[in-house]
Amino acid sequence: MAEEIMTGKEGSFARYTILNRVPDILKDLIAGNNLSREVEKGLGELLNSLTVGKLSPLDRDYPFAEMINRTLLEHPEYGWLNAPFLFLENYLYHRISETCGFFSNNRDYFRYKKEAEALKGRDRFTASLSNFESLGSFSEICLLNLMGNKADLSQNTSYYTPDTASELLIDHRDWAASLIEKASRVDIILDNAGEELFFDLLLAYWLLRRTGVRTVKLHFKSMPYFVSDALIPDYRFLLNLLAGDKETLWFADEMNRLEGEGRLKLEADPFFVSGESYSRLPRDLSEELSRSDLLIFKGDLNYRRLVGDCYWPYERSTSSLVTGFSPDILISRILKSEVMAGLEPEFIPSRDRTDWMFSGKYGQIELVRGSGT
Repeated sequence: MAEEIMTGKEGSFARYTILNRVPDILKDLIAGNNLSREVEKGLGELLNSLTVGKLSPLDRDYPFAEMINRTLLEHPEYGWLNAPFLFLENYLYHRISETCGFFSNNRDYFRYKKEAEALKGRDRFTASLSNFESLGSFSEICLLNLMGNKADLSQNTSYYTPDTASELLIDHRDWAASLIEKASRVDIILDNAGEELFFDLLLAYWLLRRTGVRTVKLHFKSMPYFVSDALIPDYRFLLNLLAGDKETLWFADEMNRLEGEGRLKLEADPFFVSGESYSRLPRDLSEELSRSDLLIFKGDLNYRRLVGDCYWPYERSTSSLVTGFSPDILISRILKSEVMAGLEPEFIPSRDRTDWMFSGKYGQIELVRGSGT
């Protein structure tokens, strides 16, 4: 087993995130919302805890408390600067959720950022829809969809903008296109709201209109997560935004029609915000996903949960890490963390430096065959 990514490693992206990105996320959240004094105090205490390293358990009545608190009990040595990176990121967003009372008030405290991101993308949405008829191949729409993954509000960086292309270190688009020709159902496990969600909808529409795919199921998050992860209300906001412009109204109408016909389906299973590895899918969700012909996993977090948040040898076969899925899997992400496998030696940008793994310069579109194929 490869070394798990921990925040204790000096100079690592994980440690940088805790020391720099997380404080910025919390400060921006406090500044961007009209919070009660009690909530603001709770978030301030969470922010201050980063410097002392202490991890407080969640209230036992919080929906995701059992698993997180069990881990903390089993590992009393864990602190902000000495714990598995993925566990801490998941813990962070549940602590924010608990403090803000999301499961009581259903208020998305990251909504202000996601909606601003969507509003910024209106010109790009209009241009993309005006060129829709020219998107003749799966290869084209798949690459366009990937570029939407550059928008990521949790990163707080200018790297991830859709104005520059990313070099593909793994490119299985043609292989995936041959499977799409035989597919009846495609599931997309979503990543970010706003611009990326728009391009996910464009991909879904292309599949339903240009291929024999009869059903596309979109899998959203069930709570605010990693700042910009897509919730079903983000989808509704985006469609309303598109419906408010005469040049994009037709697309909003089409998406509403497809949803009404049952060809476009929306789901938000709680497992997707559990922080658990995808090798531990609950039976009901596993059975549901097994009915699909192709699972498209978007973004960096989904990749980390698929392969394991570890320092894998770059040449390690991805298929040896992704197990337990009957359908074929298509991984589509811009690299934003120190996790990478499946590379041919000639496609490894550097063995001495790691910044290429989170700079936004590189991406992958990788097909992994399922056990049922």
